[in-house]
Amino acid sequence: MADNTRETSIPYYTMGYENSAVERLSRFTAETDAAYLMAHLQPGMRLLDVGCGPGNISVGLASAVAPEEFHGIDMKESQVEMAVTAANDGGHSNARFQVADALNLQIPDNHFDAVHCHSFLMHVPDTMAVLAEIKPVLKEGGVLGAREPIVEQFFFEPDIGHLNKIWAMFSGVMDANGGHPDMGKELRARFSDSGFVNVVATGALETWGAPSETATPAEYVWTLDGTIVAQAISHGIVTKDECDAFQEATKVWKEDPGAFAAFAWGECLGLKP
Repeated sequence: MADNTRETSIPYYTMGYENSAVERLSRFTAETDAAYLMAHLQPGMRLLDVGCGPGNISVGLASAVAPEEFHGIDMKESQVEMAVTAANDGGHSNARFQVADALNLQIPDNHFDAVHCHSFLMHVPDTMAVLAEIKPVLKEGGVLGAREPIVEQFFFEPDIGHLNKIWAMFSGVMDANGGHPDMGKELRARFSDSGFVNVVATGALETWGAPSETATPAEYVWTLDGTIVAQAISHGIVTKDECDAFQEATKVWKEDPGAFAAFAWGECLGLKP
């Protein structure tokens, strides 16, 4: 159970909650972005989704463990409301969502068979404290799964207008906010240090290389402009002129016949002993 005197797990959520940020999350699904965990789920398991966001992945996870309890939590009420709507629209009657913080779970020990996190630990300054909070709510032998980015391995090719400096900008903002832009490569160590066993790390490369695809990563980057770019300028990481140049470069890049982009992800599974 949680210590109510602790701070919140994410003092500052770098990505923000503008419509563009929420729209980016809509591309995630359990089938494509939690496949590493889905293979270990079965009907009748209880599952907790920490940092569930608008519920795009949650509904697939809920289906995998139905009819047993699926429980999603997020710190932001608007995200929880969207997740509830997604579950209701999909007929996922076993899904429950609530506003809650990962450092104050208020859940009985040994309650869940599985816990899932996606793009969540990257925002948590004290990752070990959150893992220490998650571990007790798992049953013995329960599985924790997490998928997080490795931003240093993101790239645009060709690097038109030094476009790949965008990733250094994003990492700089994450660092300034206490986050971990390369959490994906740290997962196995974090899980092991937290006492999980049989820890296995894998990875995935999300790619765009067809004419019909290259608009996606370009738009993904510059739907960040309302939140990420403002923070980057505020922190002195880039200037507005540099950001304007990056934006123009993405327009040229997505029309280049050799355009190719990739985002790298780390995935990890660990068991509670």
